[in-house]
Amino acid sequence: MHLSVSEPSAFDEGLFPRNVVAAGRCFIGLSAADSPVDTVWLRHAIPRLLAQHEYVLILLETELESYDGGADLTAAAPVLHPTAASKRITAHTISAWYDADAVRAELAAADQARVQLASWSHFSDSVFANLWRLMLSALGVSVAFRRDVRDLWARRRRELPLRLGAVPAASVACLREIESLAMRLRVGEVAGYHHEYGRGPEALLASQLYAGAYARDGLTVEELVGFPPRRAFRRLD
Repeated sequence: MHLSVSEPSAFDEGLFPRNVVAAGRCFIGLSAADSPVDTVWLRHAIPRLLAQHEYVLILLETELESYDGGADLTAAAPVLHPTAASKRITAHTISAWYDADAVRAELAAADQARVQLASWSHFSDSVFANLWRLMLSALGVSVAFRRDVRDLWARRRRELPLRLGAVPAASVACLREIESLAMRLRVGEVAGYHHEYGRGPEALLASQLYAGAYARDGLTVEELVGFPPRRAFRRLD
């Protein structure tokens, strides 16, 4: 099934309708962990965001399941299962899409046009790939960035039970967080959705990057995207 409602470039700032209010566009990410989609929260969140922003983007993050669910990490030797994982993730993405679209369909017709759905793949273009590569380079070059990634690893390791596969599971969780940060830059900066909302606190790496914690190593939002940062995160419970 083809999930796209538009080509990726149609979400970019230069091709988006210009009749936007001062608050501009916003997006919320539906975590891969939110399966099924919490439609009660979504019904509560969307009207609040439409009252403040001209357009709301719902970004499905189900494709990030490939990190935690792409391998059998409990085996004596971890084994990758890319084909099975791909089928499972596609099914989850379709299910999440239908759930979110059903919530959108409950809105008035004028408001439905102001709510967009996008899968991870919508923005997985050359711009995103370059940001992802820069993040991986930062892991090797920036001492501060690498320290925070290691902190994430240790935190995730403590959350996991003492079982076979806990160490590689913590490692892939860190890679997921790095890719998520690259996507935040792609959507929140490059595509022009400058207002991000989330159910919990902002992710550590994004919070630190926007606070300038890695600037000493040359890793800043402006260096990564070519202009001063415009994305802002707000918690929406």
